[in-house]
Amino acid sequence: MDIKGLAWNETLTKRFNNNLFPRSIRGLIVGKSASGKTTLLLYFLLRPGWLDYNSLYVFGKSLFQPEYRILKKAFEEQLHKEAIVRLFDNQAEIMNLNLSPINLLEEMAKKPNKQNRYRMQVL
Repeated sequence: MDIKGLAWNETLTKRFNNNLFPRSIRGLIVGKSASGKTTLLLYFLLRPGWLDYNSLYVFGKSLFQPEYRILKKAFEEQLHKEAIVRLFDNQAEIMNLNLSPINLLEEMAKKPNKQNRYRMQVL
């Protein structure tokens, strides 16, 4: 019997992850409370040159935290990574003005600014 190879050639996949990561990655971030898991995840997801992705699954018991709600809403609104980082960088000003980050994300998405828009599938 002739067996034909049906493997997909991954060399055609264009991913630009940091050299520390493989082209395709699945991972867990595990640690005790307040050990920096969320900070590490946001750093990998939002800082240029770390992870290149177009779909994201996040599982956890604390997805009610503001960071995850902001991240989810920003991806739903298809905002670019840099726009999300700017939001976090301006957290003090946003809080001083008593603005909701979720409402602010919705407003950012309405503006036709190329720097804000990014195609991202939220799963």
